[in-house]
Amino acid sequence: MAEGLYTKPDLIRKVRFQTGEKEDRNTELYDNSSNVRINHNNWAEGSTPLESQDNTTGNQQKTTSVNVSSGQRNLFRAVAVFLLLLCLLLQIAVIVLMVQLIQDKSNWNMERNQLWMDNANLTSERHKLQRRYSEMESLNHFLTQNISQLENEKKLLQAINTNLTKERAELQTKLETPCCPNNWEKFGNSCYLISTEKKNWNDSRKICKNVNAELVIISSIEEQRFMSSFGLETWIGLTDEETEGDWKWVNGTRVTETYWRTGQPDNKGEKTSENCAEISIQQDLKNWNDLSCTKSLFFICETTLFKKINKIK
Repeated sequence: MAEGLYTKPDLIRKVRFQTGEKEDRNTELYDNSSNVRINHNNWAEGSTPLESQDNTTGNQQKTTSVNVSSGQRNLFRAVAVFLLLLCLLLQIAVIVLMVQLIQDKSNWNMERNQLWMDNANLTSERHKLQRRYSEMESLNHFLTQNISQLENEKKLLQAINTNLTKERAELQTKLETPCCPNNWEKFGNSCYLISTEKKNWNDSRKICKNVNAELVIISSIEEQRFMSSFGLETWIGLTDEETEGDWKWVNGTRVTETYWRTGQPDNKGEKTSENCAEISIQQDLKNWNDLSCTKSLFFICETTLFKKINKIK
């Protein structure tokens, strides 16, 4: 019986130790320990302190066990609810991310397709531009060749136009310039008549005056060559009748350029002085000779194109 008494307090200490462990683990168990202590102080009616202690110890174990199980269940429920909510949030976040990724992928695919289409369009435009550039290069080459040809044609036309203008001016001059009458020879701006009969110098001059002309006056070497080309012995309008040795043309001007033969004029006439000049038949340009004015020779009349020429009577 003494052993039973010593054994019960050990159970109480064990319960108290267990209760103490629960106090350290969970704040809710402190409340349960207080309840156990309160029950420990209340004895059951009709029982001894030792019996009360035994009953209290049993009740404490039961109460503590019941209270501890209920707190754990509540804690587990709270943790389960929290985990459930966390899983739901994670699932929602995953769904949102998946939707966003799908949308982003769809947008990326659309942008990629748009970029492909833009690249295809740009490639097509580039090919078109290259073709147009090639066409423009060909057209430019063609135009360059045509421009060169047109330039050459322009120069040719300008040369033709210059020639035509010159010919027109010449024709205009010919149309505006009177022509020499029949039997008259034209040289420069003068008309020349070579007589077909011989006359003395004075009669020759009268005939020339009758046709509004004058015995020829030679004023250049070209005209001297032209007069010599006839190959005739002819009178010219040169005389020194007024003053011996002072040779003058019929228009009153003194001679400046002469074509006398060697040794002429010599004034060696048989009966009269040699006061009139002729062109001899000598082929050299130096073919002037002085003769007597009474000698009969062919003669040459001269007039300008701008004078009216009368017919020979």
